[in-house]
Amino acid sequence: MPAESLACPSEASPAALPGLPLLVVDRGDAAGAPRAESASVDFAAAPWRAALAGAALVLLLLGAALAGRSWRTAPGTLAATPGRVPPAQVLALGRLAPLGELRVLAAPFGAGDAPVAELHVREGQQVAAGARLVTFGNSAARQAALQVAERQLASREAALLQAEREVSSAQAQVAAERRRAELVARAATLEYQRWEALSAQDFVSPTALDQRRTQRDEALELLARAQAGQARHAGDAATQPDLRLAQKGVEAARAELDRARQDLAGSVLRAPHEGTVIALRSRVGERPGASGVLEFGDTRVMTAELEVHQDEVRHLRAGLPVSLEAPALGTRLQGHISQIGLSVGRQRLTEASPAANTDARVLRVTVQLDPASSARARSLVGLELRARIALAPVAP
Repeated sequence: MPAESLACPSEASPAALPGLPLLVVDRGDAAGAPRAESASVDFAAAPWRAALAGAALVLLLLGAALAGRSWRTAPGTLAATPGRVPPAQVLALGRLAPLGELRVLAAPFGAGDAPVAELHVREGQQVAAGARLVTFGNSAARQAALQVAERQLASREAALLQAEREVSSAQAQVAAERRRAELVARAATLEYQRWEALSAQDFVSPTALDQRRTQRDEALELLARAQAGQARHAGDAATQPDLRLAQKGVEAARAELDRARQDLAGSVLRAPHEGTVIALRSRVGERPGASGVLEFGDTRVMTAELEVHQDEVRHLRAGLPVSLEAPALGTRLQGHISQIGLSVGRQRLTEASPAANTDARVLRVTVQLDPASSARARSLVGLELRARIALAPVAP
C-alpha cells in the first residue's frame, strides 16, 4: 500500500507550510504495521512564532485554572462580606490657639478716632488682668476734663456744707426767737390779766387797760411768727429747699465726674484678663482700624482647633487622645479632645496639595494640650498642623 501524508489542520504539504511540525504516517510496509515519524521543527526560521506560541500556552493555562476554581465553588456558597470596620484613627487639619480662643482687642468706645499715643506692652509679654496696654491720643484732654469735674464736685460739696450750716443756724435762731416770743407773750398776758382785774375794781382807767391789751396782742402775734419760722426750718434735709437744691448740685457734679472718669477710661485699653500679647496691629501714631489694636490670649493652656469631616465625627468622643504634628514643631504635641462642636460648617483649613478638597463640610473639635505640649506651643499661636485622633477599640 503506498504511503500517504496527513497534515493537520489543513491538507497542505510540508513544502507548503515550512517550519510547522507535521506527523507523517507510512502505511505501505510489507507487514502492514504503521510507522510514525515526527518531522523536525525549524524555530530558528521564525523566532516570533515561538514566542507567540508560548504566550498562548500561558494564557490557556491561566484560563483553565480560573475555570477550575469557579467550577469548584458552587453558586451561593461564597462567604458573606464582612461589615465595615471602623478606622483606627481619624486625620484632621487644625490650628493652635490659646484657651478661650484668640481675641482681637479693639479700641475702647471712648477712644473715637484718636491715634495710639503710647504702647505699654510688647509682643509676647505676659500681663495681669486690668493692666494698661495702650494709651490713646485723647487721654490728656480727658485727664483735664476729669480734673475740672473733680473741682466742680468739690465746689458743690462746699456749697452743700454751707447750706447745711445756714439751715442749722437758722433753725437755732428761730427756735430762740420762739422761746423769747413765748416769754414775752406769757408776760404780756399776765400783765393784761392783772390790769383787767384792777379795771374791774375801778383802780385803773379803761385807757390803761386797752394799752395792756394791745401789748398782749402784739406779743401773741410775735409768738405766731416765731412758730411759723421754726416750722419752716424744721425737719431734715429732705424738707429743706436750700439743702435739697445744694444736694442736687452735688449729685449733678458727681455724675459729671463719673462721666469724665469713663471718658478717661475709654482713652486707655486694658487687659480683660490675665494673658499674653500675641501680636500688635497698631503702632504709635496710627489710628486703629477694623483689624483692631492687638491680639490677646491666655497661652498658659494651649488648644488646637480641628476641622473633622462630618462623616468621621461619629467616631469621636471627649477624652480621646490626639497627636499633633507640623514641620515647625520638630516634635509631636499630645492632648485630648475637650469639646466637640454642635454645628457643621464649611472647611477653612486646606492642604497645599492641588488635589485637596476645599469645599468639605466639617465640624469643629477642640483639643486641649497637656502641660508640656502647651509650654512648647505657646509661642506658635496660629500654626497649622495635622492631627491624628486615636480611636478607642469598638466592642463587637
